[in-house]
Amino acid sequence: MSAQHAFHDFGALHFGRRAELDPEEARRVREAVRDSGVRELYVLAHGAHNDDTVSEAADDAFCAILAEAWGDASREVGLLTVRWPSLCFRDEGIWGHAEDETTREEEARPGISAAMGDDLRRRLPDSENLLSEIIGLLNERPVHDGAFDDLGSALRRLAENPLQDPLTEFGADTEGEILPQADPLMLFEDTKTMCCEFAGVLDDLVESGDEDPGEPARHETGTGDPDSPVSEEGTLPEIRVAGHRPAKPLSDRVSRVGTAAGGGPVGQDRDRQEYAEVWRGAHELFRQVVRHVLRRRAGAVGEAGLGPFLADLTDSSGTRIHLVGHGLGGRLAGFALRGLESGGQDTGRLASLTLLQAEMSHFAFADSLPQQVSGHGALWGLRRRIEGPLVCTFSHLDTHLGVMYPLSAQMMGDTAEMATMSRKWGALGFDGIQGVDGPPDITVDAASERDLGEMSYTNVDSSSLFRSQRIPVGGHHDVLHPDLGRLLRQVAESGKDKDTEDVEPGTDIE
Repeated sequence: MSAQHAFHDFGALHFGRRAELDPEEARRVREAVRDSGVRELYVLAHGAHNDDTVSEAADDAFCAILAEAWGDASREVGLLTVRWPSLCFRDEGIWGHAEDETTREEEARPGISAAMGDDLRRRLPDSENLLSEIIGLLNERPVHDGAFDDLGSALRRLAENPLQDPLTEFGADTEGEILPQADPLMLFEDTKTMCCEFAGVLDDLVESGDEDPGEPARHETGTGDPDSPVSEEGTLPEIRVAGHRPAKPLSDRVSRVGTAAGGGPVGQDRDRQEYAEVWRGAHELFRQVVRHVLRRRAGAVGEAGLGPFLADLTDSSGTRIHLVGHGLGGRLAGFALRGLESGGQDTGRLASLTLLQAEMSHFAFADSLPQQVSGHGALWGLRRRIEGPLVCTFSHLDTHLGVMYPLSAQMMGDTAEMATMSRKWGALGFDGIQGVDGPPDITVDAASERDLGEMSYTNVDSSSLFRSQRIPVGGHHDVLHPDLGRLLRQVAESGKDKDTEDVEPGTDIE
C-alpha cells in the first residue's frame, strides 16, 4: 500500500480458498495492531483480487478516501485489508485497470481475453480444463445449438460441489425454509434459454440508458417519502416491512412472477435470436456462474476465516474494529459475523459494520421471509455482534445487483408465486436491508446529520453517487467518492459513545 497515506498500514491478511490462514501471519498482525496504539481499525474486504496489481490498486483507492476523510486525525486510524481468491471480470472497470484496457475487454465480448483467462485459471485452479473448454466456446462461438448444451454441461461442472463438502452450506443467504434452496436455476434451466434471457437483459439496460430509474419509490403501505412516486410494479403489502425500490424497474424481466421457464418472452423469442446475440448472453451467464462460485467461497472465508480472526483481534488488542465489505467482500464481511458468533457469547464484538453495495440477499438479516411460511436470513440475530452502527449502502443504478443478481440468485424449485423475482431474490446493494423492523432510509447527505449509532440498521441511498452507465454493472464499482470516506468516518465516530454496558449477550441493539 502506498506510503503517502497517513493511515497506519497493516498490509493484507491472506486467506485461501477454504479460509486457510497462516498462523504466523495472523500472529504478526495481531501484535502489530496491539503495539501500534491505533484506536480505530478499518478491516476492508472487497472482491477485486485478479492479481496483486489489481488488489493493491483497490486497497490504495479505498485508503486514499479514508485518509482524506480523517485528515490530521488519521494518526490513530489504521487499515487492514483482506486478500482472498476472488476476481472481477476486467470489462467491469476495476481498479488498477486503465480505461483503454477496459474498453478493449468490452470490445472482446463475448470472447474472453488472454488476461481474463489467466485471472480465471489463477482463482479457479482446480477447473483449468473446464475453463479452457468454456473460454474456447465463447471465443469460437459455434453456430449450432449443440454448442450451448456443451456450454451448460461445462458450467454445471464448474459450479458443482459434493453435498458432503463444507462449502455447500455457504450457497444460500437464507435458512430454515421447508425446501432448502442452494442450486441456482441458471445452471439447470435450458442453457440456450438462459443465454437468451441474459442477452435480453443486456438489451433492456441499453434501452433504459437514457432514463433515470434511480429515484426511490413509495410503497402502497405508506412507507417512505410521501412525495416520491408510487411503484407501478405491483408492490405487495408485506407483514412488517416494505423496502424501497425504483418506481420503474431496470428490466421487466425481474418484475415478473415465477421462473424464466414459466414462458413469456424467453420461450417465445429464443428461436428468433441471432446466434451472435445468444453468445452475448452466454458471456453474461458465464460471469454470473463464476460470481456464484465466488459468493459461496466468500461465505466460507468470512465465517471460517475472518470471523474467528476478528474475535481474537478484538479480545487481544482493545482496538475498535470497523468492518467494511464491498460487493463480494460484503458477503464475506456478513458471514464473518457468524464466525464471531461461533466463538461464544463472550467473544469480542465489532465497533461497526458497513456493507458497501453488498452482493448478498436483502433478506440476510430478516427474522422471517415475507414470501415464505418459514425460514429466516442467514445473519438473523447477529446484529448483537456489532456494538455500533450497521450501515448498508444501496443504489438503484447498481445494475449488477439490481438485474443480474436476481436472475443469477434465483434458485431451482422456486414456487413462491407471491413475489416478483427482484423482490424475492433482491440484493442488499440494490434496495438495502429488508425484512427487519424499521431500518430508516436516508440519503448520503442526510446521513451526515444523523447519529448512526442510535439506529439498529441504516440503509443509505447512494444512488446520487454510485451511478455509472457502464453495462452490465452500472454503479457497482463506482463507489470511491469523498462522500463515502466521510460516511465511513462518521460510522466510526457514531459508535464511539454508544453505551452498550447494559446490553446482554444474545440481544439486538436498539
